[in-house]
Amino acid sequence: MTIKFFQPPTQEAAPNLSPFCTKLDMMLQLSGLEFTREMAMDPREGPKQKVPFIEDDKGRLGDTQFIEAHLKSAYNVDLLRELSPHDAALGRMIMGTVEEQLYFIIVYSRWQIETNWPIMEEIFFGHMPPEPRSEIAPQALEMMRNALRGQGIGRHSEEEVFALGARIIDDLATLLGDNTYFFGDTPTSVDASVYGGLINLFGNPVPTPLAAHIKSHRNLSAYLDRISAKYFANAARATAQAA
Repeated sequence: MTIKFFQPPTQEAAPNLSPFCTKLDMMLQLSGLEFTREMAMDPREGPKQKVPFIEDDKGRLGDTQFIEAHLKSAYNVDLLRELSPHDAALGRMIMGTVEEQLYFIIVYSRWQIETNWPIMEEIFFGHMPPEPRSEIAPQALEMMRNALRGQGIGRHSEEEVFALGARIIDDLATLLGDNTYFFGDTPTSVDASVYGGLINLFGNPVPTPLAAHIKSHRNLSAYLDRISAKYFANAARATAQAA
């Protein structure tokens, strides 16, 4: 059965505004399995009430971590197969940092900073008629800011948040070094995760200093372009603009 991959509409300068949708898209490409990209306008259609999610003959499954485990158990596709136990453990720690720390810095940049909110409001709610938009958009903003405060990142200043983001970017540049991918010449789900996070900072529809910080690391710029060229032709290129 062909796997159905559900995600919201994509944007021009990035594969998807969701780092997790971008990650899953690349993972499915790496798997070699047949899949189709389907539009999911309402995240509540998914089993976790979030995007992305997949559907196959076993039903619908959400969360990229569980989807990766499902690809391994149901299709014998292990995206970390070539790694030693040590490197696989390190890879999962890298993914945890990107998905549990850097992700919320992306969300903060889009929803917490007052001058950026009008841009995101237009992207997410610009298609709606004025009356429901005037009610739904503020509710969504309040929900996201409450979530950021509950997670903790929303309690920090803009300067503090971007300092944390810059440190993660520096660490990723150090770990990548001169490698083609994080663990050699073959991409893994670690690269799918890192790419999803970094390309959504570089191609972020709202301005942040972190895009320039990524470009200041030539190895990360080249890394993003390498993956974009192979898996995401519509993604903005980094090295052409690197200082």
